[in-house]
Amino acid sequence: MEGAFLLLKAVLPLRGIWYSAVLHATPAQWLLQPTQLLFPGRALTPTLIGVYNAPPPGQLQGWLSTALLLVVISLLFLAYMLAIRFLPSLVSLPYIFAGTALMGVTCMLIPVVSSADIYSYIAYARMQAFYHLNPLVSAPLLIKHDPIFLHVYWINQPSAYGPTWLDLSSLLQWLCASLGFQSITVMVLTLRLLGLCAHLASILLVWQISRHLLNRTSIHTNQWSTQALLAFAWNPLLLFEACTNAHNDTVMLFFILLAVWFLVQQQAHNVYPLWSIACMAVMLALATCLKINVVLLLPGFLLFLWTKPRRIYTTISLLIAYGAAILLLYVPYWDGRSMLTILHVNPGTYRNINTLVDFLCHFYNSIVARLGFPAGGEIGSPAEQITRLASIGLFAAAYIASCWHTLLRKPLLTPLQLIRWLAGIWLLYCAIGTPWFWPWYLVTFFGLYALIEASEEEATKLKLPFLGELRLPLAVRLLTFSMLSLYCFYTYVPFATMVPKLPHFRWAHLRGLWAWLLPLLALKPLPFLAKNDENSSNPCDL
Repeated sequence: MEGAFLLLKAVLPLRGIWYSAVLHATPAQWLLQPTQLLFPGRALTPTLIGVYNAPPPGQLQGWLSTALLLVVISLLFLAYMLAIRFLPSLVSLPYIFAGTALMGVTCMLIPVVSSADIYSYIAYARMQAFYHLNPLVSAPLLIKHDPIFLHVYWINQPSAYGPTWLDLSSLLQWLCASLGFQSITVMVLTLRLLGLCAHLASILLVWQISRHLLNRTSIHTNQWSTQALLAFAWNPLLLFEACTNAHNDTVMLFFILLAVWFLVQQQAHNVYPLWSIACMAVMLALATCLKINVVLLLPGFLLFLWTKPRRIYTTISLLIAYGAAILLLYVPYWDGRSMLTILHVNPGTYRNINTLVDFLCHFYNSIVARLGFPAGGEIGSPAEQITRLASIGLFAAAYIASCWHTLLRKPLLTPLQLIRWLAGIWLLYCAIGTPWFWPWYLVTFFGLYALIEASEEEATKLKLPFLGELRLPLAVRLLTFSMLSLYCFYTYVPFATMVPKLPHFRWAHLRGLWAWLLPLLALKPLPFLAKNDENSSNPCDL
């Protein structure tokens, strides 16, 4: 796996990939040695040498580079699957931890990123630390004289991230400046190091929580839980998002796992004292004030506490502590109605991307154009608006039905049942609840699923209505591959080239199909479509 990550490190800077550089070659030429050794003479991403207006790569160069990236990702995934298959009986927690740190450092030294969000993180941190601006109401356009402005994509958008992330990132920026390091490169490495530390801390939490959840400690069970921990720790998508793109979802997962950890500490007593509820609430509030969508998980904790003694007292206590923590975090940033500006400029509020509805709206617009009717625009077409509303509406109906069914018919009696509910809701949210979707949104799901896999050896199937049984954890592994390989659609040529005979339809518009249908290869057909299905085990629902 380390060799595969080094190969990925060598491929990503190629010009045909066309990703944005974050660690420039001038001060750190040695970072490009793997690329120069394996691909001598090949052109590199222009921004690595400070060129921002270079012509794009040619068609042949772009397609070859994209194919090479897909091959490398496939090799990385193969190494990952082999590690899961053969290592659990041979390794221990320190080995997994050390291996994760080694691969994480390798990912930290990749000189490019596949997502420019890290630039926005740094811009908001510099706005607060250096210019004393409120990132929740001010856009990076106000600091266009700052060196980071050249790299920021969303220049007119206030921060979509809440006080938790703004406080943490601005503190790190202030510390770097206090030590004499004000360059962008140092802050990039700092945020990547934070991502690695958060991932390592989540590994320890998954280990500790699974120890509490396990009802038996046989050798076979220990090997099973070690396999689940290894699958989470060495997940190439999680390592890439934490240590290369440095997405804050890794930190968000850490807070969510901490909330679960405070919950399972008391499962033997079945009575939750006020301090335990307060700690759970604070951790959930910190996660919510990092990204607001975490609020979707709050009803799960409330439904769980509703089944315990003193349910009115415990649920009200959780709500009060949760609300008070959020209020305290937002008070320093509050600026009245200006806080709502983000709803008008954030593309997540009106765009589709990387989802099935994204594919459907672009495919529909292409067919309509081919039939001679006016084509819908790339952004904001009627098809995009309709499919977006339909997707969100379907999720809202499913979410309400799940909460109602859980409250009346299938209560959450154990922490493991709560974790299954949380994982299922988050996966449903990523699949249809957020038409604006990116692979790092699934970091939370992979963390919650690791707890399920580590704690329940029999959880090998998930029954899907009208489709059949989805074999777990194979489907989750395939989801890792589909989401990591999704970045192949964002290399230059697939993103800029149209599919023949489909007007206005780019190759990149196939990304939603690839991301969400590939895991269905783990689907076991319905009994009337399959033969010799008598020995199949009982399904397990998340």
